[in-house]
Amino acid sequence: MTPDLAAAIAGAYRVFGRYRMSGAVTVCRCNVCVGPDDARALSILPLTSISSSLLAQYTHSAHEWDDDVAYEFRYFLPRYLDLIAAGDAPSTTGAEICLERLHRADYRNAWPAAERDAIDAFFLAQLRADLLTPPLLDATGLPAWHSDPAEDTLCMAAHAGGDVAPLLAAWDAERGRLPVLHIAVMVATADWIGNRLANRGWVGLPRPHVEAAHDAVMRWLLRPATRDRLEAACLDEQDDGAAALLSLAETIVAGRLPPA
Repeated sequence: MTPDLAAAIAGAYRVFGRYRMSGAVTVCRCNVCVGPDDARALSILPLTSISSSLLAQYTHSAHEWDDDVAYEFRYFLPRYLDLIAAGDAPSTTGAEICLERLHRADYRNAWPAAERDAIDAFFLAQLRADLLTPPLLDATGLPAWHSDPAEDTLCMAAHAGGDVAPLLAAWDAERGRLPVLHIAVMVATADWIGNRLANRGWVGLPRPHVEAAHDAVMRWLLRPATRDRLEAACLDEQDDGAAALLSLAETIVAGRLPPA
C-alpha cells in the first residue's frame, strides 16, 4: 500500500470514527441475504475485525435505505475502503459495486465536506496506487487480464457517484512509464466494436450515472493528447513487448480520432 493510500484510509477512519454501531444492524433477513449469525457478527465485532467475506454479506443485502441505514453505512465505510485498498474487496462480484450505496446517499451533495473529501481522497489515492503498479502483460506485450486495475477504480468511483474528471486529470498529471502503460492496457482491452471499456461493471445495469462516467472516460482516451503520449512512450520504450502494446494502443486511438 502506498503512503498516500495508507493516509487516505487513516483519514477515513478518523473522519467517520464518530459513527458507532448501536443495536442490531439493518440487513435483509430473507433466506438468501444475511443470516442471523452474520447479522449479529456485523453488529458486535470491532470494525477492524470484520472480514471481507462478512462485510460482503452487508454489501449484497437487499435492505431498504433510510437515515438509519445511511448512518450505519458511514460506520462501515472506513472498513470498506481498508479492504478494497488491500485487494480484498467485500463483494462476491468485485470492488466496482462495493460503494454503490454512496450514490444512493448522494454523498457529494448531502454529506459534510469532510466526509466527501475523505471519500474522494481515497479514490484519488487508490488510482495513483494502481498507476504505480506494473500492468500484467504476457510475453507478446498483450494484457494478461481482462481489464486494468486503474479502470476498475474509475468504474468503482462511477458506481459510487464520484466524479471521474479529477481522477482523469490526476492520471494526465502522472508522468513516467507505468501510467501510460495503463492507458495502453485500457485501450487494448476495450471492445471497440461495441465502443465499451473492458470492465463489465460499466454495462449491464440501468445506471445512467455510470454510463455517463464511462462515456467521459472514452472521450478522455480518444484525444490527440492520448495518441501523442502513447506514441512518445512507444519511442522511448526499451521492452519489446511493452513497445508492441503501446504501438497497438496508439494505432487504435489514432484510427478513431476525427480528421485534423
